[in-house]
Formats: sequence, structure tokens, C-alpha cells
Amino acid sequence: MPFWMPALSLGGLVCLMIIPAPGIWGVVIGALCLLTILVWAIAAVIDRMLEPVRRRLMAWRETRARKRRRAVHSGSGIARKV
Repeated sequence: MPFWMPALSLGGLVCLMIIPAPGIWGVVIGALCLLTILVWAIAAVIDRMLEPVRRRLMAWRETRARKRRRAVHSGSGIARKV
């Protein structure tokens, strides 16, 4: 997730406070900056909440794949557990 996006949006909001844009353009620019900050914050929270779940799932897949490993004799078609 690009961490420069909320910083850029915050900079845009600060610029609007210092040099106000006329009429509807100021509202549009401010709303887009605020929306970017909010979406990024929500995505960051969801990412932090789901990271432990992803780690557990990857560990479970690795242990499951390790248990299924088999060695095959060349040409015989017979598999044996390792």
C-alpha cells in the first residue's frame, strides 16, 4: 500500500487552507483529498486486522504441504511416504 498517498492528500488539504481554490473546484479538490485519506486509513486498518489471519493460513498450508510429500521411484510408478 503506497504510504505517500495520504501525505500527498494532506498536503493538498493544507494548500487549500492556505491558498483557497474558487467555488466548486475547492470543494471537489478538498473532498477528493479527504476521501483519499479516509479510504487509505480504512484499508490500513483492514490490512492490519487480516495480517495475522494470512500468516496463520500460510503456516497451515506449509505444514499441510510438508505432510503430503512423497518420493517416487524413477520409472516404477510406485510412490512411498517420506
